[in-house]
Amino acid sequence: MNTTETTRPSEHAPLTTDELAAQLGETEPIPRKHLKRALRILGPERTQALLDQTMETERNGGLMLSDGSRRRTPGGVFFHLIRTTVGTKESYKILRPQTKPTPAQPQDAGADRSSSK
Repeated sequence: MNTTETTRPSEHAPLTTDELAAQLGETEPIPRKHLKRALRILGPERTQALLDQTMETERNGGLMLSDGSRRRTPGGVFFHLIRTTVGTKESYKILRPQTKPTPAQPQDAGADRSSSK
């Protein structure tokens, strides 16, 4: 077995979000959503390649944060690779900020003020 590849239960079964999250140590809902999007947008082969690159980086000492204060987590390395190696559009679709739905604004809220002049 090649030691640079990530060990998976079945080399022929597609990578799942749960497997990916477990290998990266991601338990929080938002990073798990990002991982799910990565699998959907990049496909299992490209996602597996990024996971393999992440694990190789970890075996070689990891990756420091840009300010040098500490090492990135394995999930942080994976997301950094998405930001730096995947195209901008795909990267944004995977890592886009989570927006909370805002309550609908009344259509005529500003009309009352403007019509009084």
